[in-house]
Amino acid sequence: MTTAGATAERAARSRWVGWLGRVGLASQGVCFTIVAVLALELAFGAGGKATDPQGAFRVLATHGWTRALLVLLACGFVSYSVWRLAQALFDRGGHGADPAGLGRRLIQLCQALIYLGFAVGAVRVLVGGRGGSGNERHAVGGILTWPGGPEIVGVAGAVFIVVGAVNAYWGLSGRFRESLQTSAMGDAADRVLTLLGKIGFTSLCVVLVLIGWFLLKAAVDYDASRIVSLGGALSKLAHADYGRWLLTLTAAGLLSYGLFGLLQSRYHRV
Repeated sequence: MTTAGATAERAARSRWVGWLGRVGLASQGVCFTIVAVLALELAFGAGGKATDPQGAFRVLATHGWTRALLVLLACGFVSYSVWRLAQALFDRGGHGADPAGLGRRLIQLCQALIYLGFAVGAVRVLVGGRGGSGNERHAVGGILTWPGGPEIVGVAGAVFIVVGAVNAYWGLSGRFRESLQTSAMGDAADRVLTLLGKIGFTSLCVVLVLIGWFLLKAAVDYDASRIVSLGGALSKLAHADYGRWLLTLTAAGLLSYGLFGLLQSRYHRV
């Protein structure tokens, strides 16, 4: 077991895992860029839709060359998950084992699981399954019927709100720059990445807080129909007062987050 553990740790700290991280970050950027473009098309009446990553996968699966892109995205999400698992389990990022470090590594573990879920969703769409927010709503709606189910859903909603607040802090304070190799950037790249990061993380906060709010409402009202995904949150914005402008601003922010992901694949500390 000791030998196996040492081998796993060496693999986790190897250069190729760093390259998997860069591939994964680029895939993250492409995914959010597609979601944002579809939402912007909807806001400008060009036939787009308010959707989430699963919905974006279904859009990609409708054409030959975009199906190939979806295959690449699925591989990228797996790459991202492997990299984050290396950080979470073997401290590849060097965060340490103090409470703050363990907190960062727990976040990385959650990121690994989320993107592994994205990879599974992409594969399901490729082989003909639907997946998506309808299944998520059904699953969470089922939890409401459990003993203590509303409390579980309420806690999940609170977690989304807290994560949204953390993203807002991470963006507005510029803390995300701690993960970037700023010494390798020129002044122009530094300014562009900083601007995209601030806008992108703040916009992601808006969507996460909306999802959390509707989860809390579902828990309080015992109503699964209130549960929304990323696409549902964007749709709520589209139907609010001044919805077109709210959707445009939020989608533009998510586009910033997607472009930030693409650029940080070059400069992120992996």
